[in-house]
Amino acid sequence: MVKRLPLAAFGTLVVATVGAFFVTQHLKVSTPLIAGFPQPTPGTISPLETGCGRAYRVAQLSFYLQHRADDVDVYIVDQNGNIVRTLASGRHMRRGVRIPDGEFPWNGREDNGTIAPDGTYYYRIALLHQGRTVELTGTPVVVKTAPPRPIVTSVSPSLIPVDGTPVTIHYRGNEHRFATVQIYRTDLAGGPRLVEHFVGKPSGAAWDGKIDHKPAPAGTYLVGLRVTDSACNTGTFPATIPPARGSTAHAGVTVRYLAAEPPLHSVPAGSAAVVYVDSRQRPYRWALRRADAKKVLAHGAGRAVALRVRLPATDAGLYELALRSGPHRTVVPLIASSPRGGGAKLLVVLPALTWQGENPVDDDGDGLPNTLTDGGPVNIDRPLANGLPDGFADEAAFLAYLNKAHLPYDLTTDLGLIAGTGPVLTGHRGVVLAGSELWLPATLSLALRTYVQDGGHVLSLGIDSLRRGVTVRAGAQGPVALDPTDPAAADIFGAQPGPLVAHNQELILVGEDRLGIFSTTSGAFRGFSSYQPFTTVVSPGGQIASAAGTSRSTSSIIGFPVGRGLVVEIGLPGFGASLAANPDTQELVTQLWSVLSR
Repeated sequence: MVKRLPLAAFGTLVVATVGAFFVTQHLKVSTPLIAGFPQPTPGTISPLETGCGRAYRVAQLSFYLQHRADDVDVYIVDQNGNIVRTLASGRHMRRGVRIPDGEFPWNGREDNGTIAPDGTYYYRIALLHQGRTVELTGTPVVVKTAPPRPIVTSVSPSLIPVDGTPVTIHYRGNEHRFATVQIYRTDLAGGPRLVEHFVGKPSGAAWDGKIDHKPAPAGTYLVGLRVTDSACNTGTFPATIPPARGSTAHAGVTVRYLAAEPPLHSVPAGSAAVVYVDSRQRPYRWALRRADAKKVLAHGAGRAVALRVRLPATDAGLYELALRSGPHRTVVPLIASSPRGGGAKLLVVLPALTWQGENPVDDDGDGLPNTLTDGGPVNIDRPLANGLPDGFADEAAFLAYLNKAHLPYDLTTDLGLIAGTGPVLTGHRGVVLAGSELWLPATLSLALRTYVQDGGHVLSLGIDSLRRGVTVRAGAQGPVALDPTDPAAADIFGAQPGPLVAHNQELILVGEDRLGIFSTTSGAFRGFSSYQPFTTVVSPGGQIASAAGTSRSTSSIIGFPVGRGLVVEIGLPGFGASLAANPDTQELVTQLWSVLSR
């Protein structure tokens, strides 16, 4: 009988425990232990500093006890039930107070002060005297420090305007939240410029092609995004401005109203040049003039993409083709070479590769202009975005003086020499590089050096010229220029140019002239406010034979032998334009024509 007492006591204890369990469960379900505002606010926080203030860095829990006063412990636990932060220990709370009797903020940090890993956390409340625990699993706190990573996935159409069709913008990574669409213009000096912004829907957006309620100017644009998540973390696309190359694929928009793609090689005088015109399918008018004259030589109208313009059947020359469509206008160059058997001793080469290398056209739709200045690659066959390229006015002025002075020449471009289209080096006593040859492929550089070594002569009028390499090869849409190199210390003939000197007020004076290129000048050149000095010549056997500059150490005009030929380099910006009214530069060119033609 005595032995049965422990067994009976054990049975009674089990029954009581089971009964208490069911009573507790009943209380949990039917009689809530806490009330008030037992839901953390906000439900998502970022412990990091944000632009939204403290409200998004701290979750706040407020509640009161429903049935009886008690002392409570309040914890933050992770999804595995591990305590990461103790917010209160033995905090006394009253019963039935109809306003929150306890406020328990959590700043997203663990007990050791470190920021809790991104994830889901819960409030756990222990009622010490009742021996009961409440875990708010239905109302978690989400810690989120990683910003959104929005990305533009496509824009369509990417070339506008198209009959008033808006640009449809698709994006993702915005966590189904509204996104601020940011339109940057990227083809202006100084880097990308924010020109428009508006709120897009969570599913996408549309841009009407306007800036400040007016049609956007022609140019290259990049669609960016700014998204703020529920924790007030902000993410942007692209991640940085200016963006890294290759990070904005499919996010570009080109606004174009009228542009033309002329042939950038010479066309024989008297034949037709084919110009591709993009007028957005609207009619246009055109007029042809010689670059040094106002007289219209031919004109017409059309709306076809391919426009055939016949060049005058005279000598080599540079022409301007002006096009107009509605309020929009553009002008592009056309180059005519001498008719077959022209017989000019000097070949003038225009820097068409530089024209395209600096032409701000977005070839690949990433919202950034493809230029060799920015590393390329560059499509050779593409419209001239801004019409006549930089440097064209000086090059045209140089040719205008040759025409006025009746100095004979044939005409081509560097791209024509590269492609073998039009006049070639052989058969000419001298080659005149009429502008800045900022990039040359190795094949053309070698051909020019060999040409001079074998007795040819070269006159270079470019600034910072002949120092960079580039690769030109066939591509899916025509030839492509890519992989431009950094500038070498010396150009392809061995001359070492220094940095451009600005704000010059001194005369350019002749120092020595063993080549006789200054013999008909006064020995002084006025009116050049800047110049590029040449410090030395490092080609084998190279030695400066003729020079003019502000001092012996700052020569901006040099002549030197290379092999059996001569090289003359003029580092004076605006030299071509000076020929209109400067007798000394006129005499220099006339004498150079004589020396280089020998």
